[in-house]
Amino acid sequence: MIKQKNIIIGSATGYNADLISSFVYSLEKANFDGILSLIIYKEQMTEFVNAFSDIKGFKIEFKVSTIGKFKSKSKYSGIYKFKLVKNVLKKIISLTVNEAVPDSKIKALKITGYPHVSRFFEYKEIVESHPDASHVLLSDVRDVFFQSNPFKNILKVLLVGMENPDYTIGTEQYNQKWIIDAYGEGFYNLAKDEQVSCSGVTIGDHESIKVYINKMIEEFCKQPYHKMSERIYDQAMHNKLLITNNLADVTRCQPFESIIVTLGLYPIEQIAVNDQGFIINRNEEIIPIVHQHDRHPELLQLCDNYIGK
Repeated sequence: MIKQKNIIIGSATGYNADLISSFVYSLEKANFDGILSLIIYKEQMTEFVNAFSDIKGFKIEFKVSTIGKFKSKSKYSGIYKFKLVKNVLKKIISLTVNEAVPDSKIKALKITGYPHVSRFFEYKEIVESHPDASHVLLSDVRDVFFQSNPFKNILKVLLVGMENPDYTIGTEQYNQKWIIDAYGEGFYNLAKDEQVSCSGVTIGDHESIKVYINKMIEEFCKQPYHKMSERIYDQAMHNKLLITNNLADVTRCQPFESIIVTLGLYPIEQIAVNDQGFIINRNEEIIPIVHQHDRHPELLQLCDNYIGK
């Protein structure tokens, strides 16, 4: 029997390698044995190859990209760090965009959009380049670490991470703003009582992930180019697809009840840790994927202890 491979895809453009070391080394601790595909800038290649050369348990692939370079002020920006250069190039690109042609908007947004949005175009290329993959995880990399293999016993379904149910789109200020800005007051009134889902961690079988990425890109293309190029709308689109039931066979992963826990909206006293230093669910089981742990200094130290940093 041929072993099916699992793939994790994350965008690390503009990050120092040390900033995602918890993400990478926790995967090895969790006995992940698939492929990690990291989206980076060409200027980061040497640093990342050297930083993770000791990883043996899984393969790391690098996808060189320019996403976010128009927004980034990092040392990797190159000529894009000059405001005049960026403004001239942005003006030229905006004049060539055909609003009626999705491919024209995609090509432009891949260069000028925020990485929150433009990473989805890279996700699409990577997923399509691995048609034999069994399951795929799309993940943030700076604020995620793994306590066990995220693909163990996973079913053929799309899984999305939910945030603290005490908050809704109407009561969480950032999501409220994103939804109103993207879809207007009418849709907001329909959505305001819905629980927030975080777009930072999404996992599923190859086909489900492929459909999800394509639907997200469709939503991006429905917005005017000039608007999409200046917004971080991935969260708004992600929640809209869920609320309108546009994603078939989707499982909402509730915090402390599933394989994903999203901690950003939780006070530290509501986060349970066992005697071994693992974040656990209601049944005192170790949660495989921990997201937004960096909102709590105590959990940053816990993660460092876990990977031996």
